[in-house]
Amino acid sequence: MKKRLSVLIICLLGLTLSLYAQGAGPGRSRQQSFAFKFGAKAGLNFAGISNGSPNISFSPGTKTDFHFGVVGNMHFGYRNEGSPVGTGMFGLQPEVLYSRQGFSLNGNSYSFSYLTVPVMLKLYVTKDINIETGPFFSYLTGVSPNSTVIDGSQIKLSDLKGGGDAGWGIGAEFEMQSGLTVGARYLLGLSNMADDLAWKNHVFALSVGWLF
Repeated sequence: MKKRLSVLIICLLGLTLSLYAQGAGPGRSRQQSFAFKFGAKAGLNFAGISNGSPNISFSPGTKTDFHFGVVGNMHFGYRNEGSPVGTGMFGLQPEVLYSRQGFSLNGNSYSFSYLTVPVMLKLYVTKDINIETGPFFSYLTGVSPNSTVIDGSQIKLSDLKGGGDAGWGIGAEFEMQSGLTVGARYLLGLSNMADDLAWKNHVFALSVGWLF
């Protein structure tokens, strides 16, 4: 699965390079065919997991937590002949985020701390509003608690640290001319947390940010 997502990222990068070349019209150099902005974002996670383990039966609930990090926004092309660079229909936004996820069960909270790298391809339906989709990769840096018992099974969550996650995201964002951004995104994990633990992450995230 991770190899397939790597191929998808390469395809997205190839598409953006093609858009970069097409954005340089007559009298416009390729160096002028996109605008780059650096920024930061933070927000809330409404996280949970899906349980596919046949030997552990339980119904995990949603856990509210947070994320924050940095973004790089590349906005390609020109919306029309008279518009400035970086106002076209397409963009690409890689991010590096610290994301707290997990689930709740019987009043208890289970936390997974990830370093997450989404790579989102953006379609600007207006100059301010875009929809986005793309893959993400995550590295599990910490868990809490270190172990637990669920449905009679002892699970040592600390053994999951250092593991990875990979999946796909889709969302929408409002990008104000001032630089303020407001967005919503759904991230669906496609990888099991371990070979013997068929848990998959899913997160609905609300974010605010600023592009400089």
